Amino acid sequence: MLKFDREFFKYFSLLGTLGFIIIGNILVSLAIYKYIIARYIYESPILFIIFLILGVISGFYNVYTQIMKK
Repeated sequence: MLKFDREFFKYFSLLGTLGFIIIGNILVSLAIYKYIIARYIYESPILFIIFLILGVISGFYNVYTQIMKK
């Protein structure tokens, strides 16, 4: 029988948290684009891609800092 110890659940919860961090950063950057940039300044597919890439980069940076903190 497979035994689950404390370390398994610790790393499993860390993995779930990291997923939420990446998705949250992407959603925040796209919300900034949609509700501020596209509405008041200029709507462009290039800007959408730029903000998407910025969200992904900031998500991975926050995941990196979270892993290095632990």
